[in-house]
Formats: sequence, structure tokens, C-alpha cells
Amino acid sequence: MKEIHFKALDYTSDDTFIESDYIYKGDEKQGWKIIRNGSPYLELGKGYRLLKTKSCGVCSTDIDRRFLPFPLPQVIGHEVIAEDPDTHQNYVVEINDTFEARGDSDVDSFVREGIASHSPERKVLGIDRLPGGFGAYILAPVHAAIPYSNLDEKAAVLIEPFAASLQAVIASAPEDGDVVAVLGPRRLGSLVIAALQAYRLDSKKNFKIVALARRQKLLDLAIRLGADDGINISDSHTIDSLENHFDILYDTTSTTDGFQSAIRLAKRELHLKTTNGQKMGGLSHLTELVVDELSILPFSIENLHFHWAKEKRENLNIFLCPSFQEIPKEDMVRWISIIRNELSQFGEVSLTLSSFEEAHTKLDDLDKEGKFPRFDIAIATKLEEIDSCIRPIQGKEDSLVRPRGAILYLPQELNLESSDKEYYAMNDFFLRGKSIRTSRCGDFHLAIKLLKENPTVAKSLADNMISHTFDAKELRNAFATAKTTDAVKVMVQHA
Repeated sequence: MKEIHFKALDYTSDDTFIESDYIYKGDEKQGWKIIRNGSPYLELGKGYRLLKTKSCGVCSTDIDRRFLPFPLPQVIGHEVIAEDPDTHQNYVVEINDTFEARGDSDVDSFVREGIASHSPERKVLGIDRLPGGFGAYILAPVHAAIPYSNLDEKAAVLIEPFAASLQAVIASAPEDGDVVAVLGPRRLGSLVIAALQAYRLDSKKNFKIVALARRQKLLDLAIRLGADDGINISDSHTIDSLENHFDILYDTTSTTDGFQSAIRLAKRELHLKTTNGQKMGGLSHLTELVVDELSILPFSIENLHFHWAKEKRENLNIFLCPSFQEIPKEDMVRWISIIRNELSQFGEVSLTLSSFEEAHTKLDDLDKEGKFPRFDIAIATKLEEIDSCIRPIQGKEDSLVRPRGAILYLPQELNLESSDKEYYAMNDFFLRGKSIRTSRCGDFHLAIKLLKENPTVAKSLADNMISHTFDAKELRNAFATAKTTDAVKVMVQHA
């Protein structure tokens, strides 16, 4: 049994840090007890490996950690590279602490469905309970610690956000001849540029990468990371001239104004990578849409079969939103017939047409029966129903739709004079047959592989992304710097 003592700076709900004493007692086979300031903090079962932290990046999530619905104070930081204290093997660490990550044989339905990172029982390194990389030591689930070698430390510390960026590119993959754009290429956006370049080199697809920003410094950075062009959009006339110009638009701005621009600029698809918790485009739950990695797609026969590339399933459990009862009966019968005829060849189709509260109750019943407690897809005919599909019950973080599933939307023609302009613009976006995709975490193994196979991308990350480096004892200064416009990416190092 090991016993490790160290001091760490806990992040608090008032956006400050306080020093705390930590003790980790236990081992990988028996489990661990974490003691903070002499009192029990967290007890972990088996399947956690003790690692000594080497470096940790400061993420926008860290800066805004106080706004997330998880307990504070906590040692935060999730863009971690660490080493085994005995062997000195280097690791990058995936953030989701799940049954699968711990090697636990007692799994839940989310693991069985192949979406372990969405399991309601998970903890998250440096975000939800599990102490993170701004502390001298972490306890990493054994399968979340990914060994690596022959990568510059400044590139390795970016594996977590680079993998997340790469997932956005894979989920909304460019095709030959596309012109794609990244809106807001700073921390995450710059990494999306690099991920697009790595994907282009690996796939041999021929598409154009454009960076859109209001600061020339960021446009210059984007060019160094692989963008073919950078456009300054500080002038509103420039936005007007680029309307419906980009086949895929990756929005990394986290701003309401950025989102409004994004729905105008995207010609085919908007990939929403970050949000701000505010109402945007007439929708209140776009942040939760990203958290659950959901998509909003136009209703079509093709989209009835929607699933992520690595999934092997069909959509057989379908929720029809209450507004279906308001459309003409012959239309309702026709749509239901189309859905059944298209999907029944793959199995028994379950269609639920009810209130949102009744639908949520049905999912509770499925959970009690040991079945997966989500609908595969939902179909809405009103924009506000999209919100209700994402979070139907106030105070509960459960979507009606499975993580990585889709809400299919049958938009209605609106009268601009009688409708909220943002609502109208969002509805018009879908009337034009456009889609919104989202993504969250990525595949570390794939990220490492692409960086090793494309050393020019790895070098561009190492040379350009880390703008400031601080010792862990200077964490307060590191955060203050990360909040300034001078910083791109701030890295904290442990002695």
C-alpha cells in the first residue's frame, strides 16, 4: 500500500485558489482513499494507477469551471501528461473515469452501448470530483493512461484537446472540393485547424481550410497551423459577403454573436464545438446538445438511419414530439407509415407519441427493465420541441435521446414579422436542409498516431500553440495570463 502526501491549489466557486493538504492512500488492486485537509474527500475502488504529474494545459473549461454543475473546491486540470513514479514511463490521460476505463467487469447499459464516456456514473478528471493535473499527483483509471514516446512535451500536453478537435473533424468530415472554415481560431479553434490539416494529410482529401477571426494575430497563427487562408471578419460587410459560403463551419467561439454568424456562414453543416450556456438561435439547451454529442438534422429517409461512424445499430426506438398530433391527420399517417416501412426491415419499430413527461417516464421504465433508457432519435416539428427533447425535465440532466443520437426536425414556414428574429433565422437554417453536429471527447490513440505519422503537424503545435509556461506554484498567475488576449495556450509544469 502506498501513501503519498502533497500540497495542491484547490479551485473554488469564487474563481480563486486555496492551498490544501492531500493524502492518497491505497493501491491499484485494493482501491484508494483521498484525504483533504485531514478529512475524507473521495474513496475509489480498484483500477486506478498513481501517476506523477509532469505538465497540464489551462483550458477554457478550467477558466470557467465555476459555472459547471460539479462540486467545488477541487484540484482541476484535465489536459495532463504524467509519468509512472517508478518506471518513468510517460502517459497522456483520458479524462473520463468509467467502468470501462477502470477495467471493471460490472458495467452499465451505457458501456454496453459503446458510449461509456456518457455513463451517468462517470467521474471526470479535473472536472468532476477526481483530482486533476494542477496537483502533483493524479489517480488515473488504468485504461485511461495512454503511454506515449517520441513526442515533444509541448505537443503531448495538447493531446486531449487535439483529440477532441480531431473528433469534430471526423464527425463532420470534409469531402473533396469542400471549403471549410473554423470560426474563432484561438485555443480550441487553432487545434481544430491543426486537426483538419492532419486529417487532410492522412485522408488525402482535397479541401480548403479557412480561418475566420477578428484579430490578425490569430489568423497568422491559423496559417502556421495549416489553414490555407485567413479572413478578418471584424467588418460586418465581410460576414454578409460570406453568407452560405462554407460547406462545413466549425464554431469554436463560445459566443452568441459567433453562433449567429455561424448559422449564416454554413452552407451545409454547422459543427458546434463549444457553447456558453446561454440561449442562442431560439434554443436554450445548445450547451447540453454538445455535452451529449447530439445532432439536429433535417427529417429525411437517410437521416432515419443516422448514427456515428463506429456504431453498428439501427434506430428502432423513436419518439414523436407532441406537435405531431397537430399536423393534418393524413400527413401524420403518411410520416408514420414512411418511418415504419423504412426501419421495420431491421427489427421491431417502437414509436412513442406522447407528452415529454410521459416519454421521460417511459425511459425510467426501460431503465428498470435493464434496457437502454433513451430513444434512438426524436422527431420534432417545432423549434422549441428540440429543447424539450434535450432536457425534458427541469433540474434533471437526462436527454430523451441517446448520446450521439439525433433530433430530426421538420421545420415549418414562419412569418418573419410575427417571429423572433433569432428563432426565425434558426428555423430558416433548417428549412434550407442544413444540419448541426456536435462532439466532445476524442480518441487519444488516433490523435497520437496522426501526430507521429504527420510530424509537421506535431511540430507546428509544439512551436506555435504554447504561448506561456508557468511552474505549478505559479498557478494563479497562469490562470490570470490564460484569461488575457495575449495568451494562446498556457502550460503549467511540475518540478
